[in-house]
Amino acid sequence: MKRTALLIALALAAIAGCGTKQVPVTIANDLGAWDIQEVYIDPTDQPWTNSLITTTVVPGESVTLNIAPGTYDMRCVDEDGDTYTKWEVVIGSEGYTWNVTLAHMD
Repeated sequence: MKRTALLIALALAAIAGCGTKQVPVTIANDLGAWDIQEVYIDPTDQPWTNSLITTTVVPGESVTLNIAPGTYDMRCVDEDGDTYTKWEVVIGSEGYTWNVTLAHMD
């Protein structure tokens, strides 16, 4: 009985350790007077999914999300519905910071 319990515990520990490492991705609002209301970070070969934030990011503030390293397309949407997009962003083991500015507007 103890041996079975030990094997189950080891199996669960192995499964828990197989999770994908995630790194911090920070989205900083440098838009001046516009709030960021939506943030999308999706694998480059996938369509846009759901926004990753539920609160507004006001100018001068940022939000940090945990994302697995890889290559992503990133999009922010401001309060007027304007979009700001970066394509094929490589997020490495150190994470990534995007200071969203008006220069990134689509």
